[in-house]
Amino acid sequence: MATRATKKAEPKTTVKEAPAKKTTAKAVKEEAAEAKTTAKAAEKTAEKPAAKKTTTRKPATRRTTKKSEVNTEVYVQFWGKEVYAKDVVASIKNIWTEEMGNKEEDITDLKVYIKPEDNGAHYVINNDITGFIGL
Repeated sequence: MATRATKKAEPKTTVKEAPAKKTTAKAVKEEAAEAKTTAKAAEKTAEKPAAKKTTTRKPATRRTTKKSEVNTEVYVQFWGKEVYAKDVVASIKNIWTEEMGNKEEDITDLKVYIKPEDNGAHYVINNDITGFIGL
């Protein structure tokens, strides 16, 4: 018997060649931009810190102090007279608004010096305007 040797047909494979890369300016810019984005992505992944360890800590306790409002009244007593400090301040503010024609909100600094020997109070408004009122 004669043996016949048959060859199996080899499948035809075609290899497509990759198209030649363009060397235009646009292609060069695109490649540079792509390289930058991959470099940035690599930096971002490298910059990520390692996973934080979870530890149980006691929460910080806050110490809060309750500020209580104190009702303060200042009186100046001299030669049988009594002057209430809020009344003196109100009189000065009245002079500022009524006589000088300014707004009360315009006062940024008010200093009052009560002088019993002069029977009055000297004042300085906004480090500029000075005056005297009698008690």
